[in-house]
Amino acid sequence: MLEAYGGRYVEHPLVWPETVEYRLYQKRIADVAKERNTLVILPTALGKTVISALVAAEILYKYRDAKVLVMAPTRPLVMQHRNTFMRILKLRENDTVLLTGKTPPHYRMAVW
Repeated sequence: MLEAYGGRYVEHPLVWPETVEYRLYQKRIADVAKERNTLVILPTALGKTVISALVAAEILYKYRDAKVLVMAPTRPLVMQHRNTFMRILKLRENDTVLLTGKTPPHYRMAVW
């Protein structure tokens, strides 16, 4: 489903136009990851978060009632991932929830 828009950008119904530059290695990794559990190991700044957003886009498009859980070891990284997902994907603010260790347990249960 991930296609190159004009040869330069990723085209997908849930990805904002002209937000993700098309990179073949990211497409290949995303294609594998959307089919099975995958551990992606890449150097810093090669697009691991972008790959996860592209996989999420495909899952959310294919399975309309699905949920995607993204976990990170620090609060700043959690916030960075959410910001990246919101910038790349056609998600509404109220379709997402950000939970950290500071989130009270009763709120976590309510939103989950």
